[in-house]
Amino acid sequence: MKTRIILALLGFLSLASAHAQSFDEWFESRIQAHINGRNGNGMDKQRESPATDPRSTSLVDQSSATDFISVAANVIPVTPGLSQITGSTGGTGSGGGAAGSTSATASFYALLAALNKMSPTDPQFYAEHANARRTSFTLGTVTSAPAVDNTDKPGTLYGAKLLVLNGRDIYSSSSRHYLQTLQPEIAKVGTQSVQLKDQIQKDMFIALNPGKTKTDVNDPDFQQFSLTSFSATNFPGVLASLPSDARDRIENQIENSISTFAEFTNMVNNVYDQISQGMQLSIAYTAVVRDAVGNNDHRAELIFDYGLSPQINWTVNASADYIDRKTTLDSKGGRIATSFQGNLTSPNSGWGKTPLRLSFSGEAKWLTGQKPQYTFQSQLSIPLSPGIDLPIVYRYANRNAQIDQTSSEARLGLSVDISRLTQALK
Repeated sequence: MKTRIILALLGFLSLASAHAQSFDEWFESRIQAHINGRNGNGMDKQRESPATDPRSTSLVDQSSATDFISVAANVIPVTPGLSQITGSTGGTGSGGGAAGSTSATASFYALLAALNKMSPTDPQFYAEHANARRTSFTLGTVTSAPAVDNTDKPGTLYGAKLLVLNGRDIYSSSSRHYLQTLQPEIAKVGTQSVQLKDQIQKDMFIALNPGKTKTDVNDPDFQQFSLTSFSATNFPGVLASLPSDARDRIENQIENSISTFAEFTNMVNNVYDQISQGMQLSIAYTAVVRDAVGNNDHRAELIFDYGLSPQINWTVNASADYIDRKTTLDSKGGRIATSFQGNLTSPNSGWGKTPLRLSFSGEAKWLTGQKPQYTFQSQLSIPLSPGIDLPIVYRYANRNAQIDQTSSEARLGLSVDISRLTQALK
């Protein structure tokens, strides 16, 4: 049993499901849950609305989506920009308020978990269905500007994304050779994991026996508790009986103790950094469908992510765009966009578990019937809590679609990633 907890950390062993777990199985699953939470927090994960949405705070799309479900809300403009050209629902042109959009993205994994009546955070189910996280679907609503979209009625946003090259999921086949380099070091930390489990068992005993202290853990009551309470039959009841504050202390102890494995932990982090820099390639299709007279926007896209360092990610988009105009000639063309994202802080720093992130993006778009459009954007993403981010954006464009005037504006968004939020609340 000494090495099982570390093997579980690396995803080499299958973990017990949520029912009838022994203490050892529960302990392994909690370690795995913390690792799964980190797995879903990479810079390649897009939590904002697709860039096809003209109100999105995202100028460049990322190669993969959330592990579970994410919701994004975009509010624009904070400063003058599109408000100068939008209609009653698009800004101040006819007395309307600032326009925005909302979208929700779900992975096929989340749908699969629901169909199987499984918790998406179940460690074994998560590890066994890495391929299900390659596909995601987006549905949302987008406000329309008459001068650009030929209608003031909101459009419906549809999207689908398939991750073709998956180099950053720790459970993908491409990541296994990195994990195998750690096997020689596993036995060295086995003793430490046994000590941690022993301490947690003692803490559980004290939490359930308020009259006891750490000096009483060797008395007959604790010996009897150890013999009877940690089996698959009895442990679920013990776990359910723990006070909430005791549960929190034990969770924190598990998470904090990972960093005490010293050299081995550094090796794990280095391997994880290598995995997090892996190449990602996806194909995506998005569309904004409007009413009978409104323009429909279609985009087929290639998305590539590459880690330049553990702290810096590079993204490139190449797309074919088509605007279906109901009352005039259609527009056809393409788009190239690129972005550099960097973490300004480290995970678990003073800002919290999620890093403060800064990105710089640029886009060039060429469509028939209108002049080339060049757009530049800077974005600061502030983590309000694990799973909740506040993206603040400044965007400048040499023109807005077919309207021959510059656009300069600040945008504000809010994104909620259910996968990260769920892990934080467990």
